[in-house]
Amino acid sequence: MASHIARYNGIYGDSKAQISHDYLQSQLIVPRQRLTDWGLKPHLHENLFQLFFLEAGRASFEATELVELTTPCLVIIPANTVHGFTFSPQVKGRTLTLAEALLDTILQATPGVLVELNSVHILSDFNSEVGFADLLSLEQQIHEEIYSELPGKQLALNGYFKLLFVKIFRLLHHNRRKEESPNRALHYFREFQKAIERTAPFEKKISQFAQELKITQVHLNRICQAVKGKTAQQIVQAHTIRKAHNYLLYTSLSVAEIAYELQFVDPGYFTRFFRKQTGLSPGAYRAKAYRPDGPPKTARPELPEWKNVTLPS
Repeated sequence: MASHIARYNGIYGDSKAQISHDYLQSQLIVPRQRLTDWGLKPHLHENLFQLFFLEAGRASFEATELVELTTPCLVIIPANTVHGFTFSPQVKGRTLTLAEALLDTILQATPGVLVELNSVHILSDFNSEVGFADLLSLEQQIHEEIYSELPGKQLALNGYFKLLFVKIFRLLHHNRRKEESPNRALHYFREFQKAIERTAPFEKKISQFAQELKITQVHLNRICQAVKGKTAQQIVQAHTIRKAHNYLLYTSLSVAEIAYELQFVDPGYFTRFFRKQTGLSPGAYRAKAYRPDGPPKTARPELPEWKNVTLPS
């Protein structure tokens, strides 16, 4: 097992890319002349958002657990998400990668869409309004614009991206049939998520987060309850547990090393916090994850929501 989670500045394997605000990549996934499966080992991109459009072939996706994918499907992967893929030689598809800052710019007027895209989604149930072919066609148009030098290129890309994200948003909304919170509340929630990412565990009180957002603590809690059904404190704690989960399952760092990576004051404090949230010590959680019966069911932390996905039995 690696001593750390692989991190790439650019696409998979590219740790030297210079990520700018408008970083954008579109690539083909083509069938390979080989007999064995291939794939991408678990890794993350700190500042990149990705879409995988899988047209055909067998594939599996690993984030919080391993999921066999049914093609055609769309996999949405927000920044800072540990993930991996296994592909059959016959797999066919396309990938679209863009800087998180560019995503924010494109969707700054629609915070509801941004919040939706901040979770892992696996979409394979399409409808007459939004079909997989529609989404793939938009990706192909984006690909052509990226590598063209036509006048109005940036305007065209902005338009294609907005249409693509609107269609994805509508599909998510159709599949879940759940009303969105008001746009202003979603904006605050998105900013709260970003603030959590920048802050060490317990470095700030919820009242301080609220003060930075220029709202009251009561208002922040109401927003979190409306968007996720949890208090602001529970969301902060869940974020820390998600990061601990990634280190425990995807690295060989000791519990003490993980505690310091997460900026806890000491390993004992980290162990007590983790046990309180999951019911297991970090060591026991890691050991349970690698037993034949798999990761703990009752103790699994709240991890990114998977919409429209059938988990293996």
